[in-house]
Amino acid sequence: MSTISDRIINRMAELKVRQVDIVEATGATKGAVSKWVAGTNVPRAEFLPELATVLKTSQNWLLTGKQEGSFVEKSEVSFDANDVYKPTVVDYETENGFIWIDVVEANFSCGTGESIEFHFDVINGKFPFPPSFFSKKQIDPNSMRIIKAKGDSMTDFIHDGDLVGIDISQTEIKDGEIYAVYFEGEGMIKQIFKKEGGKLILHSLNAKYRDREVSEQNGLSFKVMGRQFWRAG
Repeated sequence: MSTISDRIINRMAELKVRQVDIVEATGATKGAVSKWVAGTNVPRAEFLPELATVLKTSQNWLLTGKQEGSFVEKSEVSFDANDVYKPTVVDYETENGFIWIDVVEANFSCGTGESIEFHFDVINGKFPFPPSFFSKKQIDPNSMRIIKAKGDSMTDFIHDGDLVGIDISQTEIKDGEIYAVYFEGEGMIKQIFKKEGGKLILHSLNAKYRDREVSEQNGLSFKVMGRQFWRAG
């Protein structure tokens, strides 16, 4: 089974990328990059976006060796039911200066007039975060979920294939914040605005998508999963 180091080395060879190129692209030290290549250390989360960019690949592939599909149907749906992940935090599982968090597949169960529930199972890899990440964000790691974004309704802030972190403890809507929601059978990532009479407007940042309204009439099909607070693409 290949390691992060193996994948970095392979991409460097394929693209003729030098260690100094990675240093310049990521802002990491020469010593840190040497350790990534040697396999004695792994990149911290803060370096992954730039590392993936310079190696012309995805963070997911660097971490897991799994490449996401290239063809995704563009739609207003922001994530699939089976693309929602729950990190399982193990306090003692700290390695190389950051915490490796289990990424677990999830699915929805709901019906007309029934409560919408989320069921999480099947470990699907790990994603590293430095311990300081959670203290800076003031997030309890156990309340974090990771969603794989789909489509272009939230560009240029969230792009197709980005990983989006949400805090499921924050379901009380604050005007203008971005939330992951379940509405009328679809998983969505939307900016939410409060209106008079208790109505909510689900707003897409991409102007080609119309706003959607949550009212008393269709409110039973609406549930807030959590507030968006992190993304990686």
